[in-house]
Amino acid sequence: MNNLISVSAVAVLSMACASDYEIKGREVNVDPGQVTDCPFTPVPGTKISVYDCNPVFENDDEELGGDVGSVGFYATEIMGHPFYQMWYTTNAGGYGDFTMNYAVSPDGTNWDTHPENPLFESYPGAWDQDSVAGQVVVWDPKESQYVMSYQGFNLNNQSDPADDIWGLGIATSPDGKVWDKHPNNPVIDFNSSQYSLTESESFDILFGGTTDKIKPCWPLTITVTERGAFRGYLAASKWQDIYNDPLGGAGKCEVYRMDGFDAGSWVIDQSSPVLAASNDYDAQGVTSASVVRYGDLSYMFYIGFEAWEEAGVGGLVYAVRTTLNLATSTDDGVTWQKDPNNPIPINLTSPGQVSSIGAQVIGTRIHLWVGDGYDGSSAVGYFYYEPDIEPHEETETTEE
Repeated sequence: MNNLISVSAVAVLSMACASDYEIKGREVNVDPGQVTDCPFTPVPGTKISVYDCNPVFENDDEELGGDVGSVGFYATEIMGHPFYQMWYTTNAGGYGDFTMNYAVSPDGTNWDTHPENPLFESYPGAWDQDSVAGQVVVWDPKESQYVMSYQGFNLNNQSDPADDIWGLGIATSPDGKVWDKHPNNPVIDFNSSQYSLTESESFDILFGGTTDKIKPCWPLTITVTERGAFRGYLAASKWQDIYNDPLGGAGKCEVYRMDGFDAGSWVIDQSSPVLAASNDYDAQGVTSASVVRYGDLSYMFYIGFEAWEEAGVGGLVYAVRTTLNLATSTDDGVTWQKDPNNPIPINLTSPGQVSSIGAQVIGTRIHLWVGDGYDGSSAVGYFYYEPDIEPHEETETTEE
């Protein structure tokens, strides 16, 4: 639930695999349709194919409670075969009931949840006691460990936003199951003075002034670059947009780049967004993203949203009319160009309810796991994108 935002406080609500399995070898290229129970069907006009038996994952654990929320994925190779891992959140209801859980799969469709879930929790008094969400997991080859970035917050006294804690957390793990949270969490404090306006700055903006300061909405994703450094992206609003927003302070959650000296030290480039809210399908910004590199291009699959809608409680608004979209980069994620054929037509409902996206390169395909609304509940569907092919032919229709 990482696309909820408070306009007053901007408090965002948004098994196997033991260490001896960390076998790294050549990249494996597998046709998913040859190893899964059901085939994949091309989506006309795109390079996407959809698994015919979606959804592949939904929360059936009554003790965990709630729909599948945000989802993180990582695939690796074990003895020449892909091995899929998933970290997913559930919410039994109310603040503090968010938990992060773990599941594994041999084919990306049949998932086994860990018997000791949840493996990643928040505790009373912690900075992230009220939520962990928006998780993304990457492999750090320098330190030989998994690195997870996630959004966390502590609302403390919910009637007083002044004491809220909210930001980007980092955790590391040798095996994907046992996680150590970074001692300096939140490694980016979204409520710090670096992203807040002084009274004089606020007064100046009201009378036409400008500032480079941004106000974070939520973290989006992190990656490891070709040189082994960390690069990430978060959604943030320009203060000028916030002051001019008819909803009273939500703004446009556009995409800004951040670079990490290491997993716990990040600097945000506030000068301008690398992906601006400029089309109908992402008119108000981006709620989730996943970045992968294939060949000479970086691919950002992202969820854009068209509008804010008032939640009716606590001065909250949330993102609505969400769709999956694509942008590409030729300079390792410094600048981005949106695909002219956006949005990708895979959303199950109209208006769209796409909620999360995870991407992973396996061989000559980019595998995608997309959260969407299935019969009134949130679950995960499986797709793949083929960069090297021409778009699938449009289906011809005939009139009688």
